[in-house]
Amino acid sequence: MFQEMLRGIEDKVTNIIFKVRLTEETAARDHSRNATTRHAESTNLGFAGQADADRDAAMKAQGQEQKVEQIRRDQPKVGRNDPCPCGSGKKYKACHGKGAK
Repeated sequence: MFQEMLRGIEDKVTNIIFKVRLTEETAARDHSRNATTRHAESTNLGFAGQADADRDAAMKAQGQEQKVEQIRRDQPKVGRNDPCPCGSGKKYKACHGKGAK
């Protein structure tokens, strides 16, 4: 009885594998982008954009404006193939730049 069940499963899996059709890479990529976009929209449930707009309107009504401060580097940006600034002598990409993008 168990052997019959295994043969049945093997037959079903084989049929599914033979019926699979490959899609183009671009279609698959577009699908994944759409899924990501929909996921981001659904996590906020549509309220995040409204909350930001309400907050901005309330601040303007009170006479306050948000000040956006620009972030500036103190030192020049380190290239991937430049020596690591920690002084190890290794390239940045092999030392502290391993996880950086």
